[in-house]
Amino acid sequence: MPDQARAAEERATQPKSGRLHDELVELIRGLPEGASLPPERELCATHGVSRATVRHALQRLEAEQRIYRRQGRGTFVAHAKIEQRLGLTSHTEEMRASGILPGSKLINVSRSPASAGVAAALRLPGAAEVLRIERLRLADGDAIALEVLYLNAERFDGISASLGDNVSFYQLLHSDYGVELSSAEETIEAVVAGAREAKLLGCGQGSALLLLSRLTLDTQGRPIEYVRSLYRGDRFRFRQHLERSTGAPGPGEALLRAANAADAAALAAVFVAAWRASYPGVVDAAVLEALDERELAGWLEQLVSSSNQHTTLAASSDGSVLGFVRYGEDPGDARNGHIYALYVHPRAGRRGIGRRLLEHGLAELAARGERAVTLWVFEANARARGFYAAAGFAPDGARRVEPEYGAPEIRLVRPASDRPSAAAGAQAARTRPLAGLQGAHG
Repeated sequence: MPDQARAAEERATQPKSGRLHDELVELIRGLPEGASLPPERELCATHGVSRATVRHALQRLEAEQRIYRRQGRGTFVAHAKIEQRLGLTSHTEEMRASGILPGSKLINVSRSPASAGVAAALRLPGAAEVLRIERLRLADGDAIALEVLYLNAERFDGISASLGDNVSFYQLLHSDYGVELSSAEETIEAVVAGAREAKLLGCGQGSALLLLSRLTLDTQGRPIEYVRSLYRGDRFRFRQHLERSTGAPGPGEALLRAANAADAAALAAVFVAAWRASYPGVVDAAVLEALDERELAGWLEQLVSSSNQHTTLAASSDGSVLGFVRYGEDPGDARNGHIYALYVHPRAGRRGIGRRLLEHGLAELAARGERAVTLWVFEANARARGFYAAAGFAPDGARRVEPEYGAPEIRLVRPASDRPSAAAGAQAARTRPLAGLQGAHG
């Protein structure tokens, strides 16, 4: 069927309010902000529909924030939303690419001890200080976002003197500090504006906001910034291009699949390489030297066949195992999930494989109805702690020391959306401490 005929058929079968909605969208696109729409009575006559149909279409347009209504005055075209790609680009670069004049207004700069969450994200010791930089982001002079940026105060001491209004932070990192950014972990969630945010952003208290949290790494895998930005939901939207995988992974890609007993030797090789690359100085050198792939392969073969744990691996296009994650029921609380292991071979680092494996494990646990998710990590493994902090994990105060390794471990918890408290006193199963993420997690 030709495209025009198909489109006509779809319009004919669409509800009247849907057809009216689409026609009004086209009308709005040709009108400037603040322009008034025809009154309901005129829309009824023009489009041959009832008052109920008109009101249903207008309610949908208002919910989409394409229009706003003023009682006794009429219906008007709302301010067009700014659209931005999700990617590792600066606010300044994105606004200019969209033909919008970017701007920033520096609100406050302070130096203080890092909170536990920020210190973990930036991989800082507990006593380290951070710079907290608060800025209002502007588009054509209008406030659209409130940004709070955290930096290692020792490394970036003095940067605030150069970070005035309308200065690109990423350009400053490149020109003054030689920093080349490489990757970032970013989350988006919906929140509402408090009194202070509403005043700064020029929106009503309780208005919808988009909260973006980003941890950015440089080309050496070091955390550079941890930033939380509040965007006006009525002025901003984000866009991302997605593609469905069509089969085997291409060069540089990894395919996730369930592990089986035949993979045990390859899993053991990843385990040994990961420990020897990441744990010098964390566990005794004699422990690392004594790791035996054949012994570990037999043990992993039993774990892969376990009914209460699941193992997913990441494989390259040639079938080589690049990493794996083991997850299942929390041994101390059956209501919760547990990440038993997450390792990536050092040669496959910096490719996002660790993040993909963790996301897969969390998604599978969520699908099984587990509430919070727990894991154990070596306390001295700052890199892994930062990685997990970016995924929403935080210490719950539980500690342990396995005698055969002699290295302190701490328990991390990722609460469910209703934020249940971690079960007190839960103990992890003694099946070797595989929960400490190795350094090259990607």
